[in-house]
Amino acid sequence: IRTPREQTTTMKVNPHEIAGGDPAGPSAATCRKLVVLYGIGGLSDVGRHAIMAGLEKNVEHITVITEYPDMLDDENWECGCIDGHTNPFNDEAHASKLTMVKIDSWKNEQANLAEHFHGADAVISCLGHRQPGWKNKELVTKGLIARDGNKQVIKAMEEANISRVVTISSFGLNRGDKTWPHWASKLMRLFFLTFMRKARRDLQAMEKLFNESSLDYLIVKPVGIGEDVVPAGKYFQQEPGKEAVGGNMAKMDVARFMVDEAIQPTTVRGSKVVGSAPGTPMSG
Repeated sequence: IRTPREQTTTMKVNPHEIAGGDPAGPSAATCRKLVVLYGIGGLSDVGRHAIMAGLEKNVEHITVITEYPDMLDDENWECGCIDGHTNPFNDEAHASKLTMVKIDSWKNEQANLAEHFHGADAVISCLGHRQPGWKNKELVTKGLIARDGNKQVIKAMEEANISRVVTISSFGLNRGDKTWPHWASKLMRLFFLTFMRKARRDLQAMEKLFNESSLDYLIVKPVGIGEDVVPAGKYFQQEPGKEAVGGNMAKMDVARFMVDEAIQPTTVRGSKVVGSAPGTPMSG
């Protein structure tokens, strides 16, 4: 019987490596359909990459739900991916495997949302962000949707009888958080207590919703994800009492981790910090 509190089961071995065009890790044979959601901001950028990671794993069908479908047309997905990106919906090799669902705003109730989740094996939700919104006011006016969006996602999943969801949040949200034993964790905590307070409250409220739900969730807390970080083809999970994982992780590698966990769960009803190889210097 599930209870509304975090119950973590961890089995994955570090590191997990991905090589060339034949990514290692779980096969997509057990995952016929994924639902992927993304918004705007750095954490949400991982959602766009999750579409590509799912296609990389040969997932049979991916339904994408977003306010911003045109963002897939951008050549630069705010990442360090060497070859850039093209819209997978415009690629004949992928288009038949994809369905786009455009919504107006997660601030509004989305009617019949559950119908887009029926038949899915898992959901990857990358809504919300942790930017203060100084340069882009839309990040605050429209981008603080971690709570509002995922509240509707949880309801739709429960209605569609889908249990597995992998969502994205941040380290440094809570007082006394020692899940990533790195000096930058204290710095991020300071940011969240000062000019990133709205983002902190939004992400904390989202985590509370998942914790109180009946879903088999995993909250992923990546470190790094700078715009200039080149994918390394591997990820490292932070383990208690072990050396801190590196704070220089690419968005594509986070997406690959999220897809792997959606396909073959190893952490259930809990959270996980994931980063680059221990000792990797931070970018910038």
